[in-house]
Amino acid sequence: MDDYDPRDPLSSPTSLTASTFVAGLVVSMMVTPIIASIMREVFSQAPLGEREGAYALGATKWGMIRSVVLPFGRGGMIGGTMLGLGRALGETIGVYLIISVVFVIQPHILQNGGGSISALIALRYAEDVGIGFAALMAAGLVLFAVTLIVNFGAGIIISRSRSGAASEV
Repeated sequence: MDDYDPRDPLSSPTSLTASTFVAGLVVSMMVTPIIASIMREVFSQAPLGEREGAYALGATKWGMIRSVVLPFGRGGMIGGTMLGLGRALGETIGVYLIISVVFVIQPHILQNGGGSISALIALRYAEDVGIGFAALMAAGLVLFAVTLIVNFGAGIIISRSRSGAASEV
């Protein structure tokens, strides 16, 4: 029995409910807390003396943030964003639940369909054998390598920002 109701926009996948764009929005909401917490940590490490010095010279709160905190935390902002990207690369379930359960290459990203490497692996892992299984393992290795490179790069950028090396931009 089909529960399709043409008056209910959520009863069948449409470009508003099951598109790559919507999946991207959901994944961005999933990684935003990580990015925000890293940036908050980096901003809190801005030198107190320089912040108070900016206030002593007559800077407003926004002026102090713009002239002291943001330049000091620029590397941490970039690193936190890259760590969020590394987390987003591995998000399987959010993309898998939003996008249809059929893996289709869709050139029009705002229409139905789409997918990610991690969703493809989750979808086809149990049923593929032989060359298909080897292709899934290769896709997983590529995803692991890209995520590893992004996370190492982000770690290097964050460690430089904590040492104060990024404040001279």
